[in-house]
Amino acid sequence: MKKIVLAGGTGNLGTMLIRLFREQNYEIVVLSRQKMVKHHPKVEFVQWDAENLGDWQEKLNGADVLINLCGLSINRRFTEKNKKLLRSSRITPTKLLGKAISNLKDPVKLWINFSGVSLFNGAKQIKDETSKQYSNDFLGQLAQDWEKAFLDAEVSKTDKVILRMSPILSKNSGMFAELYPLVKLGLGGKVGNGEQMISWIHEDDFVRLIDWIVNSQENEPIYHACSPNPVSNAEFMEEFRKSAGATFGMPLPTFIAKIGSVVKNVDSSLLLETVPVTTILTLKNGFKFNFPYIQPALNQLIKSST
Repeated sequence: MKKIVLAGGTGNLGTMLIRLFREQNYEIVVLSRQKMVKHHPKVEFVQWDAENLGDWQEKLNGADVLINLCGLSINRRFTEKNKKLLRSSRITPTKLLGKAISNLKDPVKLWINFSGVSLFNGAKQIKDETSKQYSNDFLGQLAQDWEKAFLDAEVSKTDKVILRMSPILSKNSGMFAELYPLVKLGLGGKVGNGEQMISWIHEDDFVRLIDWIVNSQENEPIYHACSPNPVSNAEFMEEFRKSAGATFGMPLPTFIAKIGSVVKNVDSSLLLETVPVTTILTLKNGFKFNFPYIQPALNQLIKSST
């Protein structure tokens, strides 16, 4: 039986991955800051603080895979306080896991650590895994520092993969879940000029991609978790309206988007910044997307939500 450890695996992504690996009869260990009282068959919840070594590190001994899911949501205002929280929630656990692995007699075989396609915020051309021109804004620098913490970990017997995440279209949380009710109400118009690019991935493809990486004999050091086909905001919202059967979508001008961001307590760049990112290394190495295009992806999510 294979053993997989999910660090910070109690959120929506962790729930999806637990379901995947339970179906494959993995031994699953979830490192959680919270003391879990619920019982899940085939899943062991182990408490840690994500800041200090402790008894939890023995759970990594002999493990086949470690997936680090730690990181607070970026859906907040980028105040100095929040910037520190976002940095520490990503970089501190990553450094800690590296230190823990380096102490093991039988270190984990594969370590998958997340990053973000926000590394390429504001790019003028579509970027892929081979691109090296990174953004200097807050999210771009955060992703660079996160990846450096991972790459600096001295774990010579452990294979490492960086998975740069794009927004996951999921019926339970995130972009789709927030926008669907608004689209049905006629509020699904373009944001700003609508030219900003959106990189995205369907939740089923995200889970399948993780499974594919875990079971690959040899991996690239970096993959992008996104559809090969990013779309403009205007196209994304148009396809959303079609899929939802909405005949009208009120646009959201830039100045209103900025005001709305303050009201919702998120940074306006999350709505207005272009993130033109695709993937080539997943395709090159044989991964096949079930949902490479936006409208079939939205159609499936809406159908499964009704």
